[in-house]
Amino acid sequence: MKKFAWATSLCLISLAGYANADGLSLGASYGYVNIEDSDQSFSFDATDTGYKLFGTYMFNNGFGIEGGYIDFGKPDDIFLGQTAQIDAEAWSLYGVGALGLSEKFDLFAKAGIVSWEADSLIDGVRIGADDGEDLALGIGASFNPDGAFGLRAEFDWFDVDDADAVWMASVGFELRF
Repeated sequence: MKKFAWATSLCLISLAGYANADGLSLGASYGYVNIEDSDQSFSFDATDTGYKLFGTYMFNNGFGIEGGYIDFGKPDDIFLGQTAQIDAEAWSLYGVGALGLSEKFDLFAKAGIVSWEADSLIDGVRIGADDGEDLALGIGASFNPDGAFGLRAEFDWFDVDDADAVWMASVGFELRF
């Protein structure tokens, strides 16, 4: 994960050099996170709030890249009378396709990779850790009334091999340069 985090950070830093070019935006979102996992011996289905920080560079009106950091919060569930918790975070890198419905309103879809780390806790005590790189998909819409400050709503789904479902629905803002 550290190599992926460095690569994503370098991509975002290199994009910062294009701050005067059309297409760069930086933003943050806050949202609802769901993590589900079950097998024959247990079932974990929990939600929490999480956030993400992202940078996007659109090469033209239809295609771009996005990288960012995601904190999935600490969803918890009751397991055998004790509090089970997942503490997860990730770095993401996406290809983004956008469809401008007007000068102010866009729909977008994205596909990429997420490099994640997660700790499993029982009553606050770490009992395990895992990490991996998996497929990430997202859809959303952005509204930018003045060309600089915009609002964004999106849904991200993560194909984490070690879980049945991991997703995040979020709203946030973006600053376009």
